[in-house]
Amino acid sequence: MQGLILAAGMGTRLGDYTKDKPKVMVEVQDKPLLFYALERLYEQGVTETVIVVGYRKEYIMEKCGDSYKDMKLTFVENKIYDTTNNVYSFYLASKYLTEDVLMVEGDILFSKELLDQTVAKKTDCNIVVSKYNPDTMNGTVIAADGTKATGLIIKKFQGEDFCYDNAWKTVNIYYFGQQFMEKFGKSLELYVNTGNLQNYYELVLGALIYYGDDDINIVPVDEADWFEVDDERDLMIAREHGGF
Repeated sequence: MQGLILAAGMGTRLGDYTKDKPKVMVEVQDKPLLFYALERLYEQGVTETVIVVGYRKEYIMEKCGDSYKDMKLTFVENKIYDTTNNVYSFYLASKYLTEDVLMVEGDILFSKELLDQTVAKKTDCNIVVSKYNPDTMNGTVIAADGTKATGLIIKKFQGEDFCYDNAWKTVNIYYFGQQFMEKFGKSLELYVNTGNLQNYYELVLGALIYYGDDDINIVPVDEADWFEVDDERDLMIAREHGGF
């Protein structure tokens, strides 16, 4: 099984903390965010992790080297990270993904148990989610019938009257089976060749959910099992409470 971490962005919402280093290398309890993710992937038996780099790429590559413990690290450069979004980074990485894939975004702290749940039942695609909490959450949500994902709605399509009763917040952690990953990669390529490079990979995944041809499921986890570091306030809270 391979891992995937998207780490090309600039992390501007962290202000001066990312002036000289990438967001994923900002430290919590004297340990870079990226290293928490690498440790969790290593614990799952991942043999290679593909990391998409862009902003301050040399900093990440120098600190990480070519392996984490005995897990191989493969770096893929997004040379136009400053004018593209994560759909392009994922597309670049997809060319290197030939096995089952555990994908985590590099700014999330999460428990080992969360990833245990993610891979406990291998389907075409597992999407880690928590029940939507309007007081603490914002962003892409999933609609589901039981555990089957039936829709994916990014923030800009959630209008004032959007109903969150059946909404699950994406944690930005996914399991992709090998065959589904091949299909997803081709869909990303089609989108990149015809669409807006400043959009999100979730839009492509949402289209596959809409078609209904694949076994795409949600994996509900407790909100307390993960934490996203988006801005300076998040970072202060993460540093106060420590990593998982």
